[in-house]
Amino acid sequence: MHIDGHYDPDADIAWLRFEGYDPKTVVGEQTDAGLREIDPSTGRVVGLEYWHASTTLPPELLTLLPPPGVTAAA
Repeated sequence: MHIDGHYDPDADIAWLRFEGYDPKTVVGEQTDAGLREIDPSTGRVVGLEYWHASTTLPPELLTLLPPPGVTAAA
């Protein structure tokens, strides 16, 4: 499975996008941690957005995620 992610330390938001993520069709559902993005045709979770990421995700994960606008190496 391909996972794309970014972390913006200024906003303290982390984004994770999974295979099948299409920003034109996803439906966002607010959760306690941020947003869960669903593919409406399959019902699968294809994206997660973590607000206050530094308090909800391991620091080791956040250091692996590039800032927005930077493509991670495969």
